[in-house]
Amino acid sequence: MRNTFAALALASTALLVGCGDDDDDMTPDAGTTYNPTGTGPGTSLRCTSSNKNAWDTFGANAFVAVNKSIVAKTLAEVGGPKGTTNLGESFTHIGDASKGPAYADDAATFEGKLAAFLVYAYGGPESITYADGKMYTGPQNMAAAHVGMAITASQYDYFIANMVVPALTDNGVTAADVSSCFAPIVTDAAFKASIVGK
Repeated sequence: MRNTFAALALASTALLVGCGDDDDDMTPDAGTTYNPTGTGPGTSLRCTSSNKNAWDTFGANAFVAVNKSIVAKTLAEVGGPKGTTNLGESFTHIGDASKGPAYADDAATFEGKLAAFLVYAYGGPESITYADGKMYTGPQNMAAAHVGMAITASQYDYFIANMVVPALTDNGVTAADVSSCFAPIVTDAAFKASIVGK
């Protein structure tokens, strides 16, 4: 899986240079009528399968399924024989406000906020009503959300390679679409730095 992540990182570096909308004013791509409506960082990325961003390609149901899969895989890992070896302890403190404000949300709220972030980041609306019926807002301050978690670079990389990528592929996202319209954000050095070491 580490080789998969490395390949995604290399592919996304090339994609960041050459993919997406031909400008930043949200006008249709040259030669098309496609005009994405989102404002998140992945709005201008294009999936290989559709030449649209991830939100417009896969839609709400797919994002909910992927989000639930990420959460399930993460909780299974932390609760399994490997425990916190690869992911650290940050996921074990969800709902424990005594560990700091980053942990104050219960598991359902954490899941809803993660879904809202993913939807916003990949070209969807800023606010969503999640599967629990509650409204969540997407453009979150990642540095503030992770203060006190002390997530290491290796924990971050493990989470992306072993929780996020499999959640995408298990839910029908092709490797080409993972590389073209999902990986560029999570492999971006500035995005990673907004989470690691806080």
